[in-house]
Parts: sequence; C-alpha cells; structure tokens
Amino acid sequence: MAIRPFHEVYLKECAKYKMKYLQLTPGYRTALADGMLVPDSPKHMATEELHRALPGSRLRICEKEYLFAVAVFSLERNPIFIYSYAYQPEENWASYTQNLTPQSYGQEEYIFEQECWFRVCVRRKDGEDLNSEDNGRASELIAYYESQKIPAARNKPWFEQEIAETVSAVNREDAPHAMKLCLLTDTHHTVNGTWEDTVRNIRSVTARIKYDAIVHMGDLTDGMLPKRLTRKYVEDMVRDLEDCGVPLYIVPGNHDSNYFRNRRNAFSFEEMKSLYRLYGSEKYFSANGVLPIASANGMLAGENREADVAEANTRLDYYIDVPEYSIRMIFLSSFDDAAPVRYGYTEGQLRWLEKVLVSSVPGTRFLIFSHDAPLAKLDYWSFHVRNGEALLDILEKCNASEDYQIVGFFYGHTHADYIFEECSFPVISIGCAKLEYFTDKKPQGAVTWPREADTVTQDLWDSVLIDFEQQRLKLIRFGAGEDREVSFAKKKSIYQYVSIMQRKSRTMKIWAHRGASGHAPENTLPAFELAHMMGADGIELDVQLTRDGVPVVIHDEKIDRVSDGTGYVKDYMLGELKAFNMNKSFPAYGKITVPTLAEVYDLIKNTDLMINLELKNSTVFYEKMEEKVLRLAEEKEMADRIIYSSFNHYSMRKIKQLLPSARVAFLYCDGIMDIAEYAKKYGACAVHPSVGCMKYPGVDVVKECHAKGIRVHVWTVNESADFEWLREKGADAAITNYVERGE
Repeated sequence: MAIRPFHEVYLKECAKYKMKYLQLTPGYRTALADGMLVPDSPKHMATEELHRALPGSRLRICEKEYLFAVAVFSLERNPIFIYSYAYQPEENWASYTQNLTPQSYGQEEYIFEQECWFRVCVRRKDGEDLNSEDNGRASELIAYYESQKIPAARNKPWFEQEIAETVSAVNREDAPHAMKLCLLTDTHHTVNGTWEDTVRNIRSVTARIKYDAIVHMGDLTDGMLPKRLTRKYVEDMVRDLEDCGVPLYIVPGNHDSNYFRNRRNAFSFEEMKSLYRLYGSEKYFSANGVLPIASANGMLAGENREADVAEANTRLDYYIDVPEYSIRMIFLSSFDDAAPVRYGYTEGQLRWLEKVLVSSVPGTRFLIFSHDAPLAKLDYWSFHVRNGEALLDILEKCNASEDYQIVGFFYGHTHADYIFEECSFPVISIGCAKLEYFTDKKPQGAVTWPREADTVTQDLWDSVLIDFEQQRLKLIRFGAGEDREVSFAKKKSIYQYVSIMQRKSRTMKIWAHRGASGHAPENTLPAFELAHMMGADGIELDVQLTRDGVPVVIHDEKIDRVSDGTGYVKDYMLGELKAFNMNKSFPAYGKITVPTLAEVYDLIKNTDLMINLELKNSTVFYEKMEEKVLRLAEEKEMADRIIYSSFNHYSMRKIKQLLPSARVAFLYCDGIMDIAEYAKKYGACAVHPSVGCMKYPGVDVVKECHAKGIRVHVWTVNESADFEWLREKGADAAITNYVERGE
C-alpha cells in the first residue's frame, strides 16, 4: 500500500519545499565502495543522474514495500581529473563520501545537512527481485523536497575584476565595423565541474558587450553517459548560452556524438543535428538540402551529384551568412567514429565546401570553424587527418582569388593555444574551457596555461575581434592565458613546402612496418596507402607465394592470426586466398583481401616511397621466390626503389647472384659477431637489426657499419625514446608501426 498518509502528516511542513519525483532506472544499484552505478542488478533500481542538494533538503520513500539508501558526494574535486589525462566514467567530479553500508537501506526520511550531490538506490523490503509492477513505479517512488531553489550564484570575487578587464580590453581594441565573437571550446561538462562559472562569466561579459555570435567549437560534454543524460546536460548548456541573447553556433566535436567509451549510446546524425542546432542558412539550399553545384565562374549549373544528395542526410556541416560584414561562417564536422581514420573530412564534405565557397557573392570573407585541426602535426590525438591537406588546398585556392578572402581557420580539440602561420591565412587553436592542466599530450609548439580552481585561471575562453580595415584578428583572453593578435592579410602559403623539406631533411628515414600497421590492418593496401598519407619515407612488407606461385603480401606462413580463415598460405590458390577477410584488428575498414605484390606496386608506383621487401622463406622454402620478385620488380619498373631483406641470408646471396645490382639487407634478431664485415663480405648494402640487437653492451653497430659503407635500418621501433636514441646513434632508418612517432 502507498504511504500517502505519511505525506499528509507533513503537508503543512512541506509547503515550503519544492517537491519532485526522482527517476529511478531498474536493474542498477549503487556500489558501496565508490558510489558508482552497477548494472545487471535484478533487485535494485537507482537514479542514473546525480542530483544536487542544499542543507535541509530531504528524501522520502513513497511506498512502504520498499527501502532506499542515499550515496552522498562532497563538493571536493579529485585533482586527477584536472591535472592528468583522465575521464571519470560517470562524468562526476564530486567525491564519494563512502557513507553507504549494507545497513543504509531504510524507510526513514533522509535530511541533507550540507550542500552535496547524491544518488538514490531502492530495493524491495522483502528482498525479492523487482517485477514489472515494481518497475512501473520507478518514476514515483522517491520524492525529493528541495529546501529552497538553488540560488542563481553571483559572480565569484576572483572573476569580477577579470570581467571588468575583459570588457575594457574589448572596448579599447574595438574598431568601427569590427565583428565580435565569443569563442570557446572543449567545455567537457561534468557534475561538480566549472560550467556554471564559465557560462555566468560569458553572460556577464555579453551583457556589457554586443557580440555578434557565440561559437562553441565542440566537446560540450565528455559524451560517456546514456543518451538521456547527455541530452539533458547538452540541452541545459545550450539553453544557458542562448540565454545570453546573441546567436549561438556549435561545431560538433568527437565527444559530442556520445560515443566515447560508450558506442551503444551514440547519437544518430539526426539526433546530433537537432540537439546541437546544426542548421545554417537554409535559404541557400535547394529543396533536398544540397547547395546547387556552381561552375568555375560562380554561376549555378548542373544537377546535384547523387553522392552529395545521399551524404546530405548525414552531413553535420552548415554555414551562416552575416551580410553586415560580408562574412560567411562555415562550420565543419571533423570526426566520424565509424570511419577507419576517425579525424578528418570526407570527399563529399570537400565538394560541399567548394560549392559553398564559389557560390558566395564576390567580396565575401570566410571564417572556418572545425573541432579538429586540418593537419595531424597540429593535433596530438590525430595520427592522420583524413583529407586535411585537400581541405587546405581548397581554402588556399579560394584565398588566392581576388573575389574572396579566408579570414581564419579556428579549431579546438588540442586543449592548448597555437597560431599556425604557414598557410596564407591564420590557423588558430583555442585552449579548453574545461578546468584542466597538463603539458603532455599536446602538439609541438602549443601553449598550455597553468590552471587552478577558484582562481581566475579556472576559466578560459576568447573574445575575438575581427578588424577588417586593419586586417587583424585580436583574441582577448578571459581567464588563463594571454591575449593574442595575428594578421589575416593574404600572404604566400608555405605549409606544403615546409612539410616536404622537413621530410627530406630527416637524418633517419621512417619506414612503415607492414604499412601503417598501428592504425590499419597490416600488410594491406589501406595500410600502405595510409603510410604514404602520413608522410612515411618507405614501407616494409612481407612476401610469400600461393600454391599457384603468385607473390602475395602477408607476414605469417599461416593465415590464422590475421584472417577469418586457417591454414598455410602455400596451400591456397590465389582465388581461394582472396576469399578470406584479412582484417581482424580494425573493424572500421570492413573486409579486406590479401594483396598481391603486384597490387602493392601498382598502388605506390606514383609515390616516392622506398620499399623494404622481406622474403618470408626461412620456414617455408618457396621455390623460385627470388626469381619471381626480381621479375615483378622489373615488369613494374620498381627495381631501383626496392631493398630485399630476409632472415634467410642464403636467399639474399641468391638475389645478388641473379641480379648483382639488386640491393639486399640481412635481417637478424640475435647478436652476430662482426656484422659489418659479414654484410660487406656477402654484398649487402644494409643490415636490419632488431632494436634489442642495437643495445648489446660494448658494441656500436652504426659506427662499425658506417665505417664499411653499410647502412643500418632498425626494426620495430615504436617507442619515442628509441626513436631519439637511434637518431642520436645515426641509424639510417627506423621501421615502425607508428609513422607519426618518428617525427
């Protein structure tokens, strides 16, 4: 029976409270040790959401058949979430007080004595499992009486002066007809976090400055919770910013899809569009939502490509026109968790971007916003940015036109400040609004500012002034960091030249081991293609022969480890081998077949990649393998780019006998006496020792080999310390699964 009379007794007393029922989720309980939710608990139901309580607030159970317990979290923050790369699984920065015990369950009214966060867990009084009737009561079992509405806090003293100084600086730097933006990124909202202070500061400054827009460049939350909770937090944050009274535009970040360690709760594209308001100047779109294709002279022409129409349904990009300043603001999505290379831009996006640029009225200026940087070297987390250079090429072409100008490319994600000036326009990153400070996991050259709670450095965001007359961008910092200023006057782009020169100047070359095997299925065409895109100097690959004598690229003699099949390579005809999926490690790539050596050569023929071809003939002695690979290299006109290697040194001697001009190298993974003399004696141009072989005490392999004209190519080098050590030793090449670590 319901305990309704229990409430009536307190009716008069409860009039001063604001009452609401707390939503319970059946099947969850609260862990005694850490206060976190534990799933698959048939006897319990608990609040997924953590609630805030003020002193005097109280909880009551509404049905006498149940007992409840309250897990209490203090306002103290665990510094690990501020000063290291760490995410609290429930996005909760409050500290569990460890108040729960098995005896905590009861029916007595619970009264909070101090401000805190809390979670409630309920079970049946008789100890039985919950049934459908119990589950149906989950929304009205716990009544929460707030002692008073949580007051709208005033600006904290340490922010008052910063607010005044920011307003003064913006007014001082303002210019006639200058555009003003409030720009923030990477808020990563958490329970007991700092979002309330951030939005209060923005609201206070906005009340005194007329911003043209607020732009949030993504990662509003950590994106780790059930959809319902993430949606609630995002809606609250969006409402907070919209209450500032100026237009709000959001660029979706990687966490915003709610995928992070939480793929089963990821938002659909339609859910993201609606939740984050990802809609732009719709009047410029055709009825199907796709901008009409423009010809080279800017006139609209032709019909939409089918691919563009299809992709429009999943596109999170949009643009906004601001005629007052002849500005078109373009917002680009830069993350797809389902893609093989998750950060970057699709070809469809690039086509869309070109149309949006060339369809603009002559004289239009462009502001580009993206959560991620366009180049991997600008972002620690991106080993490669898909189509990043192609994106920059489009923007550079636009900026070279007399009709248009790129004012700036803004991005977040790095949680650090940086201005990249190798393009013809500035590329600018903004530090994170989230209270966070650690200096590792940042791109080279980026600045991370010290942060501390309950000081002005707790917060971080920028007021951006765009002075069109002076061609200057002025970024006025609120909180941690310094003001910045950069010209957006057109200049010569040098980023491609710098990239080429940096690669050419490498004293130790970087060869991708079985392709970019740290990020793609080893020894496959996607792995070799990715290695090239990541800037590798060469690739290492392994060759074996099928039963019908075709050279195929695979490392193991058996296909079991890398495929959905079993057995030896030598026992399969090529057609049979092609039926297997050679991708066990990277599901996003889908099914991938074993490549023939000829297919690999065709793929990389028009690149400058060196090829280290390892003959896998130390266990299975393939007949005429040497003749086959030499013949194929000649047919494909690749002979001058190949170094042959093997643990079977007799095979390398045979290669030299068949073709004296061929370059061979001896692979080894154990200590060999006088390896330099040995290599020279048998005509090897290089030795290929393992990292471990380079560290034998009293032996300097590089020095001894170089003295005899022998190169040293070391495998498999994956640790940053080993890269640095080998570079100092003078090694000629490092063979690695992770090309990006060799920079």
